[in-house]
Amino acid sequence: MKKVLLITGSFGNGHLQVSKNIKETFEKYYADEIDVIETDLFLQAHPNLTPVLKKLYLYSFSYFRDIYGYLYYAGKNHSNISAYRYFSSEYLKKLVKQAKPDIIVSTFPTPALSLLKDRQIPIVNIITDYHFHKSWLTKGAFRYYVATDETEKELLKLNVEKQKVKKFGIPIAEKFDNKMDAEQWLEDNKLFIDKKTVLLSAGAFGVSTDFSNLIGKILKKNKDTQVVAICGKNRALKNKLEIDYAEQKMVKILGYTENMREWMQTADVLITKAGGVTISEALASNIPLILFNPVPGQEMENAVYFRKNGMAKIAKNLEEVLDCLEELFFEDNIKKIKYNMIKNYLPHASYNICKDIMGILELNKV
Repeated sequence: MKKVLLITGSFGNGHLQVSKNIKETFEKYYADEIDVIETDLFLQAHPNLTPVLKKLYLYSFSYFRDIYGYLYYAGKNHSNISAYRYFSSEYLKKLVKQAKPDIIVSTFPTPALSLLKDRQIPIVNIITDYHFHKSWLTKGAFRYYVATDETEKELLKLNVEKQKVKKFGIPIAEKFDNKMDAEQWLEDNKLFIDKKTVLLSAGAFGVSTDFSNLIGKILKKNKDTQVVAICGKNRALKNKLEIDYAEQKMVKILGYTENMREWMQTADVLITKAGGVTISEALASNIPLILFNPVPGQEMENAVYFRKNGMAKIAKNLEEVLDCLEELFFEDNIKKIKYNMIKNYLPHASYNICKDIMGILELNKV
């Protein structure tokens, strides 16, 4: 039985989700060969500090966007993220010594990996965005799993050998590769099959206070449109929308749901934030995107990549959302975006990454 040390981080749900998808894939296909040890490294190393840092991280998205962007780009252009690499390094060394893994798989940028002295343990990084940041760079890493040619080129510029980079895409849940009956799903949820359906995702942490206003504007401007609003774990937002649209048959309000695949595959347009996992799920579901007011940093870079490749539109405010919707509701525009998404989608990323990791373990067998 080989041991995989799977490192993640709870600064944003995307890293946790990717880690979960990789773990589930190992358990499904290689349960008799692999023992996965999953750790939220920073939470385990700093149980009191991490919750505070997480709150500051989320707070910065809403109130200090420019500062967050400045720190992101400053780190991106810094050749040696020296201070950050010592964060959690001692705990990591102890964890590796105790767990004795055969391979380390990281779904979170962890510069402390560069400080490990036992270089017999291969390290692989799964980059969870469509843009490269130097915090992902690990000294002596055996493999980098990426989603774009651009990320591969960035790594090559930093003298990473070409054979160490594999373009498999961002790991999402396997179910997104299975198609479903869209009309049946709409009927089962008491929605109209002959109306345009706009899916609004407030994300794991909710969006701005304009959310309710946005729904009203969409309905007013597009008479034959119904809205499905996913509020996630934001109960306050869900309660507000249920009051605001209590008598509105063209609006369905949901809280947290395990059925994002079903909603993405039945809606005509998704309005969401530009998190790496969310837009990868949309890519698999072949649903055109409007990326709302991306935060400077990885969100903005993800959004720009999708727009550049004809898979999304970026809207900075409510009026731009309405303009984007008007454009997307033209059949030719939707067809073009759907074609671009099919062209750029890399299916079965979780399985392909796990299969490659098994190959690395076989190569390093003693």
